[in-house]
Amino acid sequence: MKKSLIAAAALLSLPFAGEINAQQNSGGDYNLPYGNFGLNYASNELNKAKASLYGDTGIKFFFDYYAVLVSNPYGGQLQGTNYTHEMLYGIIADLEKIANWKGAKFVVSGAYNAGDNLSNKIGNFFTVSESSVTDGAMFYEMYLAQSIDTSWGDTVKIRLGRMSMGDTFASLPVFGYLVSGGIDSTPEAIFYNSPYTSSPVAAWGMTLQYYFNENDISLAAGLYQVMPEMASPSWNGTHFGIDENDGYMLMFQAQWTPTFFQEDNGGYAGQYQIGGYFFGGYAMQDYTSTTGATRNNGYGFYLQGQQVVWVDQSNVNRYINVWAGAQYSPVESISVMTWMTYAGIQFQGFIPYRSQDGIYLSWLTGWFGSGYSNSYSPANNGYVSTYETVLEATYVFQINENISIQPDIQYVMRPYGNPNADDALVLGGQLLVTF
Repeated sequence: MKKSLIAAAALLSLPFAGEINAQQNSGGDYNLPYGNFGLNYASNELNKAKASLYGDTGIKFFFDYYAVLVSNPYGGQLQGTNYTHEMLYGIIADLEKIANWKGAKFVVSGAYNAGDNLSNKIGNFFTVSESSVTDGAMFYEMYLAQSIDTSWGDTVKIRLGRMSMGDTFASLPVFGYLVSGGIDSTPEAIFYNSPYTSSPVAAWGMTLQYYFNENDISLAAGLYQVMPEMASPSWNGTHFGIDENDGYMLMFQAQWTPTFFQEDNGGYAGQYQIGGYFFGGYAMQDYTSTTGATRNNGYGFYLQGQQVVWVDQSNVNRYINVWAGAQYSPVESISVMTWMTYAGIQFQGFIPYRSQDGIYLSWLTGWFGSGYSNSYSPANNGYVSTYETVLEATYVFQINENISIQPDIQYVMRPYGNPNADDALVLGGQLLVTF
C-alpha cells in the first residue's frame, strides 16, 4: 500500500525540484567493477529500447520492483526474518503522440506482491517493511489524465478512472526513499483512521488539480469510491462495479513548491502540503461501543513539508534536505491513532566519490486513540496502548539511475504502545529497481 509515489511521479512527469540534483551525473563517481557488474549496460539497453518504443508508438512501459529483507535479532514478541516484495508494472499511452489529443495520457497498471510482515512477529504497529502489502497478482490502476494549459499561464490537471489516493494526496517525494512502512510513501496512521488507499489498491475516482504557476501553489480535490473489500487480504482489484452500499472518500490539499535563493547554485527547493479528508458510507469500528457498533463517517487532517536547507556551492549534488509533518484524526471513537508526527533529514552526496548516494535519518511517533486504547487494546493484549516510536537510518547506494540498494536499521520503541514490551532492533535492506 505504499509505493505509489515514484510510479506516480513518472506517470505525471512532475519531478520534485529538490530531487533533480541527486539524479545528475557527476562524472567523477567510483562505480563497482566492470560497469557495475554489467548492470549499467543492461540499464542502458533497456532504457534505449523503452525510448525507441515510445518514439515509434507513443507507448511507454514502466516497471518498479521493491524487495525488502528484514530481521529483528533483538526485542519484540518473537525474533525472525522476513522477505517481502512489491512489483508495479504497466503502460503509459501518450494520446497526444498517438491520436493528436493534446495533453492526454492513458495509464494501465498491475501489481504482484509476496512475503510476510515481520511486524506480526515483533508485535508492533508501524510495519517495518514498506513492501508488506496484500499478496498475489492484482489489477492496479486504469485512468485517463488530461493536462490543460490556460491562456493566463496556469495549468489544470484532471484524472478520471481507477486510481490510488496516494498518487496525489498526503505524499512527499522524500518519503519514497525510506524502508519502514511507517512513513513510506504516506505516513501510516491515515490508513487505519480512514479508507485511504495507496499502491497496490485503487478504485474508481476523479481528481482535479489547479497549478498557479507564477506563485508555485497548487490546489487539489479528489472523490473516490471505497468498498469494504478493499481492506481484505483477498482483494485483487478486479471488482469494477459500483454498488449502492459503497462508501466515498473526499480529499483536499493545498501545496506550495517554492525555490528560495534561486541565484544560489540552483536554489533551495521545498514542498509543503496541508490537506484533509472526509469519508462517508464506510463502516469503521466504534471502539467506545460495548455492543460492537460502527460509525459510517469520519474526517482528519495532515500538514507536512520538506525543504533543502543547504547546498554545497562547489557541488550541486551535495545538499541537506529536511522534512517534518503531522496527521490528526479527531474522531476518537473510530481513530486507531489520533496523532502521528514525523521528521527526518537527508544528507545527499556526502560520501566521497558517491554523489548520487544519500543518507536518511527519520523519526516517527504515533499516539493511539483513547477509545481504541481503553477498549480494544486491553481486551486483546492485556495493556493500554499509549504510543509507538520508530527511529530509522538508511543509506541509499545508487548503483545507476535505475537500481539502488539500501542497508537499513530501525529501532522500534514501545511496540504497539505496550509499556511492558522490549524495544525491537530491526536490521535489513532494500533493493529498488525502477524503469
